[in-house]
Amino acid sequence: MKKYLTKIFDSNWFFISLLMFVVALPLSQALVSIAAGVLLFVVIVEDKWENKLVRIKNNKIILFIPAIFLLFVLTSFLEGNFKASLYDLKKTLFYLILPLAFLAGKEISAKQKRFVLYTFSASILIATFVALFNLKFAVRSETFSVHSISLISHIRFSFQLILVFWFYIILIQKNYSKLKVSESIIVAIIALYFLAFLFFQQSLTGIISFITSSLLFLVLMIFKAKKSYRILFLVITVIVISLPIFYVGHIINQFYHIERVDRENIDKVTAQGNKYHHDFNNPMVENGHYVYLYVCEKEMREEWNKRSEIKYDSLGPNGYRIKATLLRYLTSKGLRKDATGIKALSQQDILNVENGIANVIFQEKHLSLYPRIYQTVWEYYVYSKTGYANNQSFSQRIEYAKAALTIIKNHIWLGVGPGNWREEFKKAYKTNHSSLDEKMYASSHNQYLNYMVKFGLIGFLLILIFLIYPIIKTHRYTDYLFLIFLVFMFFSNFADSNFESHMGSSFFVFFYCLFIVADGKEYLKISH
Repeated sequence: MKKYLTKIFDSNWFFISLLMFVVALPLSQALVSIAAGVLLFVVIVEDKWENKLVRIKNNKIILFIPAIFLLFVLTSFLEGNFKASLYDLKKTLFYLILPLAFLAGKEISAKQKRFVLYTFSASILIATFVALFNLKFAVRSETFSVHSISLISHIRFSFQLILVFWFYIILIQKNYSKLKVSESIIVAIIALYFLAFLFFQQSLTGIISFITSSLLFLVLMIFKAKKSYRILFLVITVIVISLPIFYVGHIINQFYHIERVDRENIDKVTAQGNKYHHDFNNPMVENGHYVYLYVCEKEMREEWNKRSEIKYDSLGPNGYRIKATLLRYLTSKGLRKDATGIKALSQQDILNVENGIANVIFQEKHLSLYPRIYQTVWEYYVYSKTGYANNQSFSQRIEYAKAALTIIKNHIWLGVGPGNWREEFKKAYKTNHSSLDEKMYASSHNQYLNYMVKFGLIGFLLILIFLIYPIIKTHRYTDYLFLIFLVFMFFSNFADSNFESHMGSSFFVFFYCLFIVADGKEYLKISH
């Protein structure tokens, strides 16, 4: 082992600084910034400048990536609002620092490139253990608390899980004849653990990205595999496409299976003789039951305050009043909103409401994807019926996209620049008569729309050229892992502006440069 490590490190401090960077990626935003600085510093002080100049000449294709940063700088000056652009320039510094480091850094061998991915997966493994510890001891049990257990954004962490999963799967696929059965099983177990954690953390963006990457892998296998295996891969492809469609369709069908109400014969009073309030005009539903039917707040308040230390009119951890969460929770269980309904709640139900859980399925089915998809369907239903979008991830994204399209329509060719987008979005929300509170105003959660807002169609096409041309020029699209990486990042950017977040841009630019500059596909072949 000592001999192996000595050979791997080979007095290459640039390689060691790469390891530091990937160790930091799943653990800390601050550490990633420090590691990026260390990376660039090592490149400057390590090795002779004559050798660096040779590497710069050989790796010059990577200079297309800093051109994206220069586009931000140039448009900031042209729009005359450079100070307001500093926020965006800071976020895009990785487009400058990391490519320059890879441009002049020492060569990375195939074994070293593979070791970077091994180290990255080990750091992710540690991060998952920390996340599970947080779930058990450090995080409250409110709805989707699994989103907050990782040390970085659960969306960005999901991309890291997808990359290492496919690294190990392709490693098995490329080396199945060389690996012992026991070795293949161990590698497969590690890969499946990362996949299980991806689904466990319930990032819809990450899961959709994984499904798209799976389809690409299966298509590649259909064309590459022997004829006898092609039908098998074709069948698996059909299953991968069909299962999510049927599962989501089932949840949507269940959601819209809403009770019918007889307005004339509906009960008017509670078991205690108090009057019910029935709001037939409010469309809110939970599990097929209307939220604002059979409501007696007098009884709810009295009975709830007997059973809970957190009073009926207090704010819960989800930012809503306990009474609002209680209304939804009782409805989700098919109970009436009166004293009888409160008495029917178990102690676990009381705890759920106190923790901001508004529907019983969020607790009963918390280990499945059902609650996460249900929540998205519920948000869309509320938005379609009322136009309300505040504090609702999916509905807010619709409003964000509408605002972005409004801006793009008025600035189609050159955009508004990286310093003016905030003001333009504010104007767009006002123009669209958006229901969003002003504190909820934000840019589009879609990377492509954001680029078009800032740089217009011309700038957007330039960015695409800067990203795609090096891939074509170097023929690195033949690297299956790189191709899968590009595809799942491509689809994920429709749901989030990943390249404008610290952890999203650092992850993407680092591995983009690693795949482009470092030794080619041989890193996926293990030699004994």
